[in-house]
Amino acid sequence: MLTSLSCHDALEIVQAPENKPVTLDEVKDHLNVADSVDNAKITRLINVAIAYIDVKGALGQAMITQKWAQWINSKPPQSVDLILEPVQGVTDVKYYDTDGDLQTDTLANYEVFGTAFQTKIKPKQGFSWPVAQDRQDAIKIEYKIGFGADIEDIPDNIRHAIMVLIGHWHTNAEQTQMDELSNIPYGFEELLNIHRNSWYG
Repeated sequence: MLTSLSCHDALEIVQAPENKPVTLDEVKDHLNVADSVDNAKITRLINVAIAYIDVKGALGQAMITQKWAQWINSKPPQSVDLILEPVQGVTDVKYYDTDGDLQTDTLANYEVFGTAFQTKIKPKQGFSWPVAQDRQDAIKIEYKIGFGADIEDIPDNIRHAIMVLIGHWHTNAEQTQMDELSNIPYGFEELLNIHRNSWYG
């Protein structure tokens, strides 16, 4: 059971992305690296850059399709804002019944409305949120987020921002001063700002 319900505690990943928003080959091409000596290092930088940008990172949005769960307490408001974006669709509403057993509610009883970047869910007229055990993580809303399942679905400016960041880290691998390590290359934030309205984190 969750002991508190901050935004951070209320979210958990259910299904990780199956692909990455950039490939090793295109990043190597961006870096002008032809051999395979640094493949492991560049792959690591790709993974770190994705973690830095994706979902709860600098972009505040999911890139490749993935599924997350948002936990809410046993007495939610009539409509609930889905924290993460862009939302593709809600897949399940689950809840802990009064005996503490996890149950799956009927998804057809709920209405999902708004845009991919401002999505809400509420029970349809004549229905209500399930009677759940009194706990902070009483109700679990599972939903898919992301621009799409394939690289081609990710906006080019976001993909380029990833490669700009990787290029910066690759070139400045020997930096040791904390202020140098925290520097972000020029244009990185601007590339992400084209798509983000606000971000979670």
